[in-house]
Amino acid sequence: MRSRGFSLLEVLVAVTIIGVGFAAVFAALSGSLRGLARVDASDNRLELARLKLAELDLIKLIRPDDAASGKFEDGSSWKLESFPFIAPIESGPRPNSGSVIRVDLTLEWAGRNGIQKKVIQTYRYMPYSPPTIPSLEQQLHDLQ
Repeated sequence: MRSRGFSLLEVLVAVTIIGVGFAAVFAALSGSLRGLARVDASDNRLELARLKLAELDLIKLIRPDDAASGKFEDGSSWKLESFPFIAPIESGPRPNSGSVIRVDLTLEWAGRNGIQKKVIQTYRYMPYSPPTIPSLEQQLHDLQ
């Protein structure tokens, strides 16, 4: 004669199946949280880069072949470098009327697969080139 209810073996199988299900759900949640943390860190780096480019907009004159570097609060590093892009026109009605420089903002941070790097380029028109322009590093320091 068999009584009503579940046998011990049936209960153990059910508990094991539920445990495996919970383990899979928790693993997926953990992966999602890590993904959200990476997205949040990336968003934060983007905002810091925007702020650094806004500081660059406050600087009136940048000499070509200049550089400045530093670290953000989150530990990622930045480097600004300027390069000649279009040389000033030396002939014509207005000689030495201006030039265009390219400015690279390089971001570096520790990622999942080692050091990650992102370069953002922008261009600036320099209306004239006085003989003494403070360095980019000095001008950024003066903004602080």
